Amino acid sequence: MNAADSARTRVLPRTGTRVRSRSRTLPGLRTGVADARHWLEGLLSRATDPPVPESTAAIAALLLSEAAANAVRHTASGSRPGGTFTVRVRIGDALTVDVEDEGAATVPTLGTPGGDDESGRGLLLIDAFADAWGIRSEGCGLYFTLARYDSPIPSAVMRP
Repeated sequence: MNAADSARTRVLPRTGTRVRSRSRTLPGLRTGVADARHWLEGLLSRATDPPVPESTAAIAALLLSEAAANAVRHTASGSRPGGTFTVRVRIGDALTVDVEDEGAATVPTLGTPGGDDESGRGLLLIDAFADAWGIRSEGCGLYFTLARYDSPIPSAVMRP
C-alpha cells in the first residue's frame, strides 16, 4: 500500500480564526532535522493569536521530526551536496505543517516494520497522530494537519 492510497483526511471545523504562515529552508542534513524541530517549537510557543496548545505543539514537533528525517534520509534533499528541505507552517483553525523535499524515485509509503527494525515508523506515527496527512500536491514531500485542541500527550511523545 502506498502513502497516496493510505493518506488520511478529516474535515476540520472552521471558526474564522486568522491564519498565520511561516516557512524556513534548512540543510538536508541530520542537524537540519533538529533545527527544524527547534524552530517549530519556538514558533508555536510564541503563537498567541491563536495560541497553540502545548500538547498540539509537542505532537507537531514529533511529526515534523519524522517528516524531516524522511526528507533527509530518502530524498535528494539529503543525498546530494547542498540539498535542502523547506518547512511551511500554517496556524489557524488547525495547524498544518508542510515539508517540501527535493524529490525521490519513490513516494512515501506506510511500512510494516518488524519489532527489531530500527526505522520505518515515521509515517506510521504521522498516520496515528495527525488528523489529516498526505503527499504534497505541488512538488515533493508531505504535509500533516493537527486540530488545535488540548489533549493528553502519550508518554512516548514526551520522552526526550
